[in-house]
Amino acid sequence: MRDRSNIVDLALAFAATFVITLAVWPRDAPRQIVRCQLSDQGWKTYSIAIDDPSLDELKRKVRTWSMPESHPEYVTAKWQKEVAEFYEKSRPSRGKNDSVPRPVKRQTRRPMTATISDTVTTASYEMEIGDPAETIQQAAYAEPLDPITDQPETSPVDTNYWSTVKASAVASMEAVKARSANVPVVFEKVTPASWPQLAFHFAFLLGIAAACGYMHWLRHAPLRDGTSFGEQPIGVLARIGTFCGAIVVAMLSAVAVWV
Repeated sequence: MRDRSNIVDLALAFAATFVITLAVWPRDAPRQIVRCQLSDQGWKTYSIAIDDPSLDELKRKVRTWSMPESHPEYVTAKWQKEVAEFYEKSRPSRGKNDSVPRPVKRQTRRPMTATISDTVTTASYEMEIGDPAETIQQAAYAEPLDPITDQPETSPVDTNYWSTVKASAVASMEAVKARSANVPVVFEKVTPASWPQLAFHFAFLLGIAAACGYMHWLRHAPLRDGTSFGEQPIGVLARIGTFCGAIVVAMLSAVAVWV
């Protein structure tokens, strides 16, 4: 019975030291579980600390990958699609004549009135004017355009060309959207802060050392039978006080760690 109580004391000494060591050991930061699809190795799982700058960079790249507008191929294809739609809907404008009329130079021009002074000579000329509408047309150097109602929007060749350009652009846009939807990186749950493996090894070794030390102390300061607690030797009282104090600290550490 006495040996059994000693074994219990040794187990308690080990457990108390183990818990106290984990309580004072600094824990690692929470970690993000990331699954990446590699071309030659398939899916692989990684664990990255949430305060690691590489994790923020990876998230930024995933956001960029998920937005089709950030891909140059998508932007180019969208521009081609808009150009093709513009030319499909546009109609060529034509005037009545291909050549631009110019004012007619008249050969016979004669001065009507003239006065001569010391510094300035003034003169006026007379020019025959025909149709006023024709005169305005010549002065503007342009020919008014009539609305074209029976003109086809585009020729068959142009229609086929721009339709092909539009179809190719739409296919490229859909391919980029499909690729953006299938991101080869998946962010899974965030694991809480935990201790590194070295902490458990170190706590185990300290627990063994504490149990061995307590056993050695127990042999050198055994409890005296038939003697009251107040009459026990100083070594026994120190051992019992240290043991009880370690148990109390271990319980408080357990509450701080797991609650």
